Amino acid sequence: MQIKEGRTSRLKAFIARISRFGWAAIALVLAVFVIGACTIGGFSSYGDPYFAREKSQVVFYLDYSSAGGGKLQEVYVNVGSVYAEEGKDFSLSFARCMAREGSSFTTSTLGEVKLSNIVPSGESIGTNYNWVKVFDLKDKTFSTSYSVIRITVSADLFLNEVVFVNETGDVIPAYTTVAQAKQFFSETLWLSTFRDYFYKNDQTDPEKKLGVLGDPAALVDAQKSFSAGKTVYSNYTQDEMYTLLQLDNLRMKGLTTDGDFFADTDFGPLAVIFPALGTAIFGVSPFGLRIFSVLFTAALVAMCYLLGKNLFKSNGFAFLFACFAAFGGLALTVGRLGLAYSLIALLLVSSLYFIFRYFEDGISEERPLKSAANVLFSGLLFALAVAADPKCLIALVAPVALFIAGWVRQRREQKGELAVLRAQLLERNASEKSEEAMQANIEEFNEKERKALSSQSYSNRVVWVFFFVSFFVASLLFVVLASIPSYFTYLKLYESDPSSPALGLFGLIWAAVKDSFSLANVTQFTSANAINPFGWFLSLKGATLFSAGGEGVYNAVNAQFNLAMTITSLVGFLFMTSYVILYAATGGKKGAYASEHTPRILNAYFLLLAGLVACLLQYLFAGETSAVQSFAFTVFYGGFAVLMFVTAFAHDGSAYKKIAGIRMNATLKVLFGMCIVYALLFLLSLPMVFGFSVPELAASICFGWTTFLNNGYYRP
Repeated sequence: MQIKEGRTSRLKAFIARISRFGWAAIALVLAVFVIGACTIGGFSSYGDPYFAREKSQVVFYLDYSSAGGGKLQEVYVNVGSVYAEEGKDFSLSFARCMAREGSSFTTSTLGEVKLSNIVPSGESIGTNYNWVKVFDLKDKTFSTSYSVIRITVSADLFLNEVVFVNETGDVIPAYTTVAQAKQFFSETLWLSTFRDYFYKNDQTDPEKKLGVLGDPAALVDAQKSFSAGKTVYSNYTQDEMYTLLQLDNLRMKGLTTDGDFFADTDFGPLAVIFPALGTAIFGVSPFGLRIFSVLFTAALVAMCYLLGKNLFKSNGFAFLFACFAAFGGLALTVGRLGLAYSLIALLLVSSLYFIFRYFEDGISEERPLKSAANVLFSGLLFALAVAADPKCLIALVAPVALFIAGWVRQRREQKGELAVLRAQLLERNASEKSEEAMQANIEEFNEKERKALSSQSYSNRVVWVFFFVSFFVASLLFVVLASIPSYFTYLKLYESDPSSPALGLFGLIWAAVKDSFSLANVTQFTSANAINPFGWFLSLKGATLFSAGGEGVYNAVNAQFNLAMTITSLVGFLFMTSYVILYAATGGKKGAYASEHTPRILNAYFLLLAGLVACLLQYLFAGETSAVQSFAFTVFYGGFAVLMFVTAFAHDGSAYKKIAGIRMNATLKVLFGMCIVYALLFLLSLPMVFGFSVPELAASICFGWTTFLNNGYYRP
């Protein structure tokens, strides 16, 4: 009973310590999660994939009577990985046959449909993983006597689902296996004409090595999940297709293919683990693919609040920092899709949060392990970031710089502790006249010094061991462990002969790590959005992630940092840099710019600068980049706007006046006005953030002016 009461009292005390801005931050995090989870799409999965070899054929029997007897009108397909050249056409050939003796297949009415692999090419329709209407037979004669349909594929590929729809919009049940189709034929007709067709379906993999990948029943196991929509809520973006490619690669395991093999090479091995987990739980659906990204984005907002509390020593400005991260423009676009950017941003920000705690607090001599855990946590989080994207290795400059600065401060404090002991000895011996007493003081000092040196030595060893183990050993370990599920992917991607590998596990991992330092997963939007490595420094060029719509309608998801925040952050960066330069030039601690607030402001400035430089360097050598890659960058970049207001508020001597019942000085008035501007621009950008369609004129008025560079997709 006493234990329960103790827990209850501790819980009440913890809740009582949460400020009103703390509760607001909790509400903000929940809002980001709920908004994200409700706008990432549904649970409709295309079912289990069927692996079809080049030139192989699959035969379907259509049971018209079970769908009300209506004629076939539409045919939909969902194609996964295609092992053909990227951006080139592949074909699905459809033939039909009457269910009677002596019938033969004909391609009239149906015929061949061309699709494009990943990137649309010319007049070819469709892209991977999204539902494509390959035939619309409205106003065309199609007799229900044609109940047998054959599909021939032109390349090794995953055929996820095929759906046949009748005139009334009902799905016509289709069957592909011997056991399913045999019941619809007389014994004579089955044996004489149709048995071999369906028997060959089951024999696509004679040795049954593929499991469900070679089961023709997988082609029709989720027919009612098809969607004819053209929105991001039902379709995947082209960038997400590379994530889905990785999921197909994981399912393939040791299965080899002919033709070109593709994989997501822009990220590290950890990047695919969470989408794989999400789709394992919720199915290969938009929700399953994206839900962990939403979780990481919400966690990033929470971490920004915690980091802001440490940086600005103010719950209010910490909440403002979290709001910038949440509604700046990328959290609700890039952060809601099945991409690894939200995970990487969360890990980098969290790593710098813990290393900054070490920088400020140092090591407690009483609890060295507990206080040094900040270094350990920072390193482990950074190691996970490296496993998610090896390019984060370049960002190591930020935590290392803060660690070294913290170490220098720690050593200075340790030396100061010894200096205090020596000063105490000299003071005591200066008043002593007895040599015996003086010797006793010296011996006492030597004992205290020995204990202090021993304690300091232990603390120093703990810090350095934690640093090397977490930042370097853990990085290597996490990359290796995360690579294990992708072993067969790397085998087929980097071995000239996967059946006789020569590189070994570490050779394959090294090849994958090197590959991630260049941006190779090019889509039609990637090439349109790309600009030089410094081009997204101000986020002036928005990045289109998804585009669809009809005549006179604009429907796209565009990622761009809020333009007003962009300008304010630039002013904040220039203002704070000038402040730091003037502080140093006028004498530092003894100069005109020194105040009680200066240490806090300087610490925040250098943390934000370290994060900014780290994120800039991460993509500096990766080739052309766009706003899509700047998610983590905009977190630190937006922090300069907050820091400018913090600095102005700390030095603001103006009187407080009540406005709408709120006490505000000059700084808060300006901040309040700017927040109104930020909110208005956010509201105007909602159609391009969430991808719902609006008339072209409305799109031009609302957000068409927000980018100075037209990529061909961003503007209507």
